[in-house]
Amino acid sequence: MSYAERGTVRMPQVRDAMTSEVVTVEPSTGIVEAAQRMIQQEKGPLPVVEGDCPVAMVTDRDIIARVVAEGHDPNSMTVDDIDTHELVTIGPDQDVEEARQLMGQHELDRIVVVQGDQLVGIISEADVRSDEGPLG
Repeated sequence: MSYAERGTVRMPQVRDAMTSEVVTVEPSTGIVEAAQRMIQQEKGPLPVVEGDCPVAMVTDRDIIARVVAEGHDPNSMTVDDIDTHELVTIGPDQDVEEARQLMGQHELDRIVVVQGDQLVGIISEADVRSDEGPLG
């Protein structure tokens, strides 16, 4: 069935499923503060931003693997010391199915949503799953 044959039916878009209020940190944020923000806000991975532009991602696993397991002092390190700069992004007007495929391809449980180079949201595996509807 072509797009024209579907008429007004459209695939759910990322903007329909994403969370637009995103908890972020800056590269200069201390590791302890980043960990506290993850716990207080009940968030896992946090986008690292410079202004409104996402530049990296930091996860609880980054803190465990690159700080604790290596015996570093978390009080002497910043997010920039351990974050992941290979950022996977998607646009708000792309289909939710594209977000699902990107997460699977990159083995991620969430990706940042950008419009141009500005952070506008985050979409998680749970956001994509809840969009599937009942099995049937």
